[in-house]
Amino acid sequence: MGLLQTIQGRLLQYDSPSRQLQQAHFDAARRLAQAQFQFADVELSQRLWQDVADRDLDVDRILNLLYGCWFQEDAAELRAADADYQARRQQELIPGVFEHC
Repeated sequence: MGLLQTIQGRLLQYDSPSRQLQQAHFDAARRLAQAQFQFADVELSQRLWQDVADRDLDVDRILNLLYGCWFQEDAAELRAADADYQARRQQELIPGVFEHC
């Protein structure tokens, strides 16, 4: 009975596209924080930044997650930093990295 409930629970779970995109940004920020801050691995950092570019993720959003919160492993802190960034971004208080070009 437990297996059936588990399967049913997974089938009924829905992640919206915006939630999936947010999770992709969180995952990228976590991996980059580990590569850059913990390992100081330049090559790994470059590969991860290339992955960000390949996946067309928002660089500004990831930079905010890297430097806008202390603990990237804490999902609640990431959500709070991201929500703050998104709110400020909507009000146009934060120019994008490439918007001055």
